[in-house]
Amino acid sequence: MPIRGRKGYTLVEIMIVVAILAILMSVAVPNYVKSGRVASRNTCISNLRQIDGAMEQWAMNKNIPTGTVPNSIQEDEIYSYVDGGKPTCPSKGEYSLHAVSSKPQVTCSREDEGHKLPV
Repeated sequence: MPIRGRKGYTLVEIMIVVAILAILMSVAVPNYVKSGRVASRNTCISNLRQIDGAMEQWAMNKNIPTGTVPNSIQEDEIYSYVDGGKPTCPSKGEYSLHAVSSKPQVTCSREDEGHKLPV
């Protein structure tokens, strides 16, 4: 003889599960989004360091005087010192090269979001 009993969940049980899932999502989603922004910022800073080092190396190899702002042809030469060519900002920012030995020598258009070299 089959045992009769509950065969499903009550509405209250389902609502409790949904409420718990909503609470977990409200904590997890903002942290996930923030981690993506932090990773993009850190990648951009790494790119800025590579470009800065490439610019220093280029200036030393070519005997470029301090204060010289590279033109577009010289920028291509500088990026040849970067492994993999010209890096791109993961947040779609644009890199700008400034005068040799200036601080900073390179900036990102997303600087206001923390995409900048530490001083």
